Amino acid sequence: AEGPPRYDANNVLQTQENPRSEQESAVRQERRGKRFAQREVLWSITSLERVRKCGRTTNGNVGDGMAAVVMNGTVAHWSGFCSCGSIWACPVCSAKIRATRADEIARAVAQHMITSQPTEQATAPTAGATAWMVTLTARHKRKHDLAPLFDAVANGWRKLMSGPAWVGDKRRGELGERDLLGVRGYIRSMEVTYGTRNGWHPHLHVVLLLNNETAEQLAYAMDRWDRTWRAFLKKHGFEPSKEHGVKWSKVTTAEEAGEYIAKVQEGKGHLGSELARGDMKAGRLGTLAPFELLEYFRITGDMAVVPVWQEYEKGTHRRRAITWSRGLRAQLLPDEDELSDEDVAAEEVGGEVWAVMPADSLRAIRRVPGLQARILDTAENGGFVELVNLLTAWHLAWDLGPDAPQKNAN
Repeated sequence: AEGPPRYDANNVLQTQENPRSEQESAVRQERRGKRFAQREVLWSITSLERVRKCGRTTNGNVGDGMAAVVMNGTVAHWSGFCSCGSIWACPVCSAKIRATRADEIARAVAQHMITSQPTEQATAPTAGATAWMVTLTARHKRKHDLAPLFDAVANGWRKLMSGPAWVGDKRRGELGERDLLGVRGYIRSMEVTYGTRNGWHPHLHVVLLLNNETAEQLAYAMDRWDRTWRAFLKKHGFEPSKEHGVKWSKVTTAEEAGEYIAKVQEGKGHLGSELARGDMKAGRLGTLAPFELLEYFRITGDMAVVPVWQEYEKGTHRRRAITWSRGLRAQLLPDEDELSDEDVAAEEVGGEVWAVMPADSLRAIRRVPGLQARILDTAENGGFVELVNLLTAWHLAWDLGPDAPQKNAN
């Protein structure tokens, strides 16, 4: 039996034969082109060897030193390149990983909503299975390094999830929020942004799944979380302002929860138009998502971005971006194996192999910014004939793939 549908980084079903519209195809190609371009820039400035090889070094799956253009329905992709699997540092792998995680989270939250498990601790009528989105932030200034800020936010979360207020006190027969609210579990993600005025801004997004929600107990938990969070961060020099700190919002749809936790860190899409004006200087940039930093560097060549980006890589390396509470994923998605970020990024959807490119051609493609993405766009928009014309125009050697339309026609 087939498993759940798998989504690509642009919300197009990988199993559907045709994109929903030409407009959707154009949007997908634009996003892919930008991510590929950012990755090409990243090859020259990254401090991570694995990221430097992503989409650049071959993995031997197609043949020694070779990669292939593959068509899956009307969507083209490359096969045979290494992937880094970095949800933090790679615009291409991150998009694929986060799209997969958003899909998993949405289905898990939907499952929670229809399988409420009220506990014996419910002392008043409850709202049944509910979910809340909680955002937790810290005060940050330009002088602060990313690593200590990241640690303070992560440790502040551990503080909230420990102690008698959360777990209760068995010796005194007192229940904690975990039992009183019927907490089924939580899914949390760390997001990092950067601003030229206030520096690094690591913050948490949490989806909290409840079974015994009552207005009284929920109000008590909200107040306790705010007090505990502020006190912990104040102790470490990062106390949030009164307007910020801990913000709660009720989940209305499962998809909303998935996007909230696993959203792609590309910002809101305004950077390109701002830079196009020609008057947006580095010192005037507002808050940027990580890959907006790459986009800014790609467009302006401002070398001041390089140490900032490398601090980001160092500060996030080997840290978990998205975390489920123990046993929650197995409970809500019992029939699905949990893949690592690396496995998700490396997973290939298959399809028809149209053209196999040898090492010399791949080196030539890498020397031309944007050509790797343009080859895929051409295959999708013009088919096999236009793909051949493009490769010929660039004097690129290639071998006919086993599934190429011309070969099948013969």
